[in-house]
Order: sequence, then structure tokens, then C-alpha cells
Amino acid sequence: MDSARLSAWLRTGFVVLVLLAAIFAVWSAEDFRRAARLFPQYGGAALALLCAFELLRQFLRRKLLTPSEGALNTADIGLEAEETSLEGWKRSLVMMGWVFGYMLLIWLLGMALATAVFVPALLILRFRAPVYTALVLVAGLWGLMWALRGALNLRLPSGVLAGSFPF
Repeated sequence: MDSARLSAWLRTGFVVLVLLAAIFAVWSAEDFRRAARLFPQYGGAALALLCAFELLRQFLRRKLLTPSEGALNTADIGLEAEETSLEGWKRSLVMMGWVFGYMLLIWLLGMALATAVFVPALLILRFRAPVYTALVLVAGLWGLMWALRGALNLRLPSGVLAGSFPF
């Protein structure tokens, strides 16, 4: 199997995995209370629908529509040379490190404190945003978390170190 066909099959396989995850989210949320069930069911259903459309688009592009020689196949757009270079991989790994760091902070500190630490750190250290902007975004995110807790009776993760703080 040549690399173009392998790449196409890997893309299709990824879409199928995301489709299965979306279906699992909808199925597993059936036992939740109504307020807690809304987001996983609606989000999972929308994601499953998007995956089904993407699979249909890939099928149409690959099997039914025969592109002319040299035509761009939009179902299988390749990576740019910049993205596949060592520098591109390093940038991707750095961003994944930020994501995993946020998950670690949520596990340790809880959602509210992790957001208060992570968002300014990411914006200031990584994206060189002004401190005022980072603090306004944290205040907005805290307001959103407060509204979600009140409107949907949502429980945010408290973190394993949550009881050891004086506030």
C-alpha cells in the first residue's frame, strides 16, 4: 500500500474512532440527570453527525468522483512541509505539554484554581498577552463556571489538594 492510500485510510480510521467516541458519549449519558445529560448527548450527537458527513464526503471523493490528474482532493489534504519538519513537531509537542499541564493542574488544584493559574500562564508566557487581558479572561471564565454551576447544577472537579488550601 503506497503512502497516499495509507494516509487516506488513517484519516478515515481516525474519523471512525471519533464517531465511536461520540456514540459512546451519547450512550453513557443516558443515566445522568437531565441537566447533566444535555451537553454529552447534544454534543455527542452533533459530533456523530459531523463524523457521518465527513465519512460520506470521503467516500464520495474517493470512490464516486474521479478527480482529474493533479486535482486537489479536499478530503485528503496533506500536511505542509513546515508542519512535518522537526520544528513543527517541537511546536506541537510544546502545545500538547500545555494541554497536559492544564489537565494535571485540574487534577491537583481543581477546575477553578487550575483555570486561574493556567490561563494567565499560557497567555502571558506562551502568547505574550498583556497581564490585564489575562486577568479579564480569568474573571470571565470564573463567571462562566459560576453561571454553569448555578444554571445546570454542574459540579466542577475539586482536585486532590483542594482541602489543603485555606481559601
